[in-house]
Amino acid sequence: MNAFSDPSPTPPFPSPTGGDGQLLELDPTAPLRIGSYLLTRPLGHSPIAARFLALHEQTQSSHVAHRLAPCPGRVERARMEAAFTSLARLDHPHILRLESLTIVDDTPWIITPFAGDADGLRSLGKLLRQKGGQMSPLEAGIAVGQLLAAFDYAHARSAEAPVFNGGVTLDDVLVDRHGRVIVELFGFSRRLKGMARGDMETIREEVARIVEIGYELITGLRAEEPVIPAQRLAPRLSRSWAQWLERGLDPSLGFRSAKQALEALPTSAPVQTPAVVVRREMATLARR
Repeated sequence: MNAFSDPSPTPPFPSPTGGDGQLLELDPTAPLRIGSYLLTRPLGHSPIAARFLALHEQTQSSHVAHRLAPCPGRVERARMEAAFTSLARLDHPHILRLESLTIVDDTPWIITPFAGDADGLRSLGKLLRQKGGQMSPLEAGIAVGQLLAAFDYAHARSAEAPVFNGGVTLDDVLVDRHGRVIVELFGFSRRLKGMARGDMETIREEVARIVEIGYELITGLRAEEPVIPAQRLAPRLSRSWAQWLERGLDPSLGFRSAKQALEALPTSAPVQTPAVVVRREMATLARR
């Protein structure tokens, strides 16, 4: 298989409305308009929503409309609105910005900027598959560093309460047209389950999940027990990288915070590396 080909497509994510994947079609029962936005074509599923390309009628700008599971009751609707109000305040380059919430027939639609290109949206998982299942330590370091920066911001906000996302997946993470890694619908999965609060153990678990992503990007395998040492799967991996992964995956050690993990990250991206270099590397990767 060509190193940059996309293997056989993965099955669609379960429909957040309990259907059988038909959300990928703009069928007659689906609304064609959400407020000022026209739905033009499906963009697949994220772990918690069906996505559609949406065109703003006045500005003609492209956006994404995310259709989440219905919230038929008063309590569910209030929880959805409170979650949106809180999470819309997040302002970080690696967290997808929330623009508006509209509830139509008990179904919530969240509008966000369009972070794709002419081919649609590209998740980090899709990019990994297109790379043949593995990335170089430089590529992985850029992605992991930007994820850690996003989580450090969300965990350490001084003006407001910390925001917890839960276990991020490769399909929660987008790579935009400029090669920037962006977490999609940050925090929504936990908030809709009524899990807004967290503690130091929550932080450690979220950071450990990002380390697991780094392990998977570099080795091509999930960090499942028993975890195979990374250097056995990627013989050219530096000792510093292997030690970082080993520490981050060890439940008795691990990293106390995203900041600590970021400072220990062997690859210099994204903080010490000039931004233009990071954008060039990831944009090149995204085009392959």
